Amino acid sequence: MQFSHVSADYGQWILDACADADPLTVTAQIPVGYERYARILHPALDEDDQQVRWSTVAASRNHVLTAADLFETVAGLDSQGNPVTDDAWVETDLPLDELPANQWKELALHLIQASGTQNYVLGLWAGYAFIEGGERIQIEMEPDPALSDEQNAAAYAEALAEAQKPAFSAEQLGDGPLDLGGGYRNYHLVQADAGFLSDPLWAKTAAGEQRQRPALVFPADRSWMLSTEPYDDCTLIGGPAALIESILKDPGLEAIEVGQFTRIGHSN
Repeated sequence: MQFSHVSADYGQWILDACADADPLTVTAQIPVGYERYARILHPALDEDDQQVRWSTVAASRNHVLTAADLFETVAGLDSQGNPVTDDAWVETDLPLDELPANQWKELALHLIQASGTQNYVLGLWAGYAFIEGGERIQIEMEPDPALSDEQNAAAYAEALAEAQKPAFSAEQLGDGPLDLGGGYRNYHLVQADAGFLSDPLWAKTAAGEQRQRPALVFPADRSWMLSTEPYDDCTLIGGPAALIESILKDPGLEAIEVGQFTRIGHSN
């Protein structure tokens, strides 16, 4: 794992810049002042786990996709994913709450090309159970018919204890996450290189590799910033015009330009 934990102070500039912003606007997540801003839409998955773009859903209903749309509006659904119009799109679930790995790698390439070899600060949402372990993590384990009840109970207890081990020590987590306010907006910050940014691996646990996409990213020079709110349907980025243009033109991403004061709301 090519990263090192850093203090929440590394993200204080975000808190200072966004503290008074309208919570429904882009500037509640990305500070004002960048040349351009974009919203990268998270795809939904159909019954075969194939990615479905918002534009596909919009076209099926003759809906004109706008920068401020929530997926529910595009698909004719309520906030729980239930149809509210006769032509509602019901072929998929609501969008993923993070970019899928293939699209994240595509996006990371643009970010790295725009930034060179400098280090990056990444924010991992503090709500993931694997970070601190403990009783939030439970496992299922089939009894071994060759063992007695007592032996199976001991084996389960050993496996559960292993699964509940924290991925990071209290010393690594230091003074706690960056708190941007408003419910779930808490992030542990790390410093990492371009390789980790492109292919994050936070930990290897009993549940497998933890490869969640970072919720916050910015380079050392703060020339751009990326944010994905927990459980939301899009990723926001502000930065130089050339970077945003490259993202908007990438056919592997579904991105739409927004203004810094666009009111996008929150999905899921």
